[in-house]
Amino acid sequence: MPAAVTFFVSFFLLVAFILFRFWEAGRPRRILSRTRDVADIALLKAYRSAVTGGMPAEYRTEFLHFLHRLAHDTVVFLVEGLRSIEKLLLRLSYRMRHSAPQRKGKEPSEFLKTIGPGKKSESEDDASTI
Repeated sequence: MPAAVTFFVSFFLLVAFILFRFWEAGRPRRILSRTRDVADIALLKAYRSAVTGGMPAEYRTEFLHFLHRLAHDTVVFLVEGLRSIEKLLLRLSYRMRHSAPQRKGKEPSEFLKTIGPGKKSESEDDASTI
């Protein structure tokens, strides 16, 4: 299901972008042209430095160290969260595997006796006489 949602959202955004570009082509000037030019230049510089390795090695190692630390902290956070609910999950699992203890030696209440199988047969007899 998440894959279908992602596909349809992506498809909708692609169609919206194509329609926007056709609509913009019919106009005499672009919307937010200065901002888009600055963003295009920044994106080109970032792409060039990422592909050709124009970034200094010190920055690359710091960035990789940051990503490693972020991934480690995320995993530690998730494990701590799982441990915090571990007892609740174990108790739930135990309840699902074992049935409730049966009362031995106690008679059912009078109310339960009236709604038992004997009552059904009496109502069926009444229905057949009608």
